[in-house]
Amino acid sequence: MTNFNPEPYLEKLEALIDVEHVMAAEARQEAAWRFEPVDRRPTIVTVRDDWGHHQHGFPPDWPQIPYSQTFRDPAKMLISELTRVYEGALLKDDRSYTIRANYGLIVLASMVGCPYWQDQENMPWAEAFTEIDDVKKMLDKGLPDINSGIAGQIWETEAYFRETLAQYPHLSQTVRIGCPDAQGPFNTAVNIAGVNVYYLVKDDPDLVHHLMRFSTDLYLTVIRHHKQLMDEPMEVGYSFSYKIKGGGRMSDDSAVMMSGQMYEEFVKPYNAEACQTTEGALLHFCGKGDQFFDHMATTPGVTAIQFGNPEMQDFMGRYEIAKENKVCMLWDGDLPGALDHIKTGVIHKRIAKTWSQAEAWAAQLP
Repeated sequence: MTNFNPEPYLEKLEALIDVEHVMAAEARQEAAWRFEPVDRRPTIVTVRDDWGHHQHGFPPDWPQIPYSQTFRDPAKMLISELTRVYEGALLKDDRSYTIRANYGLIVLASMVGCPYWQDQENMPWAEAFTEIDDVKKMLDKGLPDINSGIAGQIWETEAYFRETLAQYPHLSQTVRIGCPDAQGPFNTAVNIAGVNVYYLVKDDPDLVHHLMRFSTDLYLTVIRHHKQLMDEPMEVGYSFSYKIKGGGRMSDDSAVMMSGQMYEEFVKPYNAEACQTTEGALLHFCGKGDQFFDHMATTPGVTAIQFGNPEMQDFMGRYEIAKENKVCMLWDGDLPGALDHIKTGVIHKRIAKTWSQAEAWAAQLP
């Protein structure tokens, strides 16, 4: 850790936070994912495209810290993560004040020995095993130590976040430390074994199921440990300004390469187990996903689905399926005025291209 002092920024944010407003915003989100009547559609306004890792602008008078520095300094990471909280305190939209120990998608892969690196301002990346024998050796070893790879650094950062925020009454009441990016069973399998997985579903399906069993157990181990550290119930989670019904957060980007039949066999059962164990989960995917969306929406335990590419989706088609299964849609994109009557079962994130546009959109909220 460097000599960076976060206190002036924490004091500034502490003075800005309206606790009553934040609690009302979270309650509005909760009602939406329960498909209960709401006074208006929960709306988050931001200049941050979280899933695209792109910052269109910045709220004024808050430090812009390069990721290469936050990756190596938990104090800088805390202030960087609190950018979204500061943004929300200024705009007073319907967000939950979420942060996380942001070490990217390498967490589980690093725990089993996959090498990783972080360069320039890019998110870190892990190198998958290229040899099937190495995957088998890993499976034979069983689950790794909870502090292996970068995981130990994550738990230290989470503890630092919690201890630091505890000194500020408003921050400690409203800022939620979400789980690290544990990806999910199938993404983890691909992060560990690489493109081999797509061949193995035909060549050695039993090995894929063994890998999925391992990945599911490792995912749940990480989520459980995070919850223990945060002293937080499993039934609720936080990610990217969303309050989630359930403690799970999973990504299925790698599954977009599979057929619906393969998804049903190799992915859905393990997702169901993970989501039910965490008492609910957010499930994200990029791409179009026509071949597996019905499977996602009917996966037991999935409580919300987030679309990495909303521009590829038919909102009403997706909404009808989601509504039937009581799955809340997290929509990070444009919605036409003709859909203003749809208020519940969806949380809308409007991504502004400039700070002035964000201010204008937030001013329109009732």
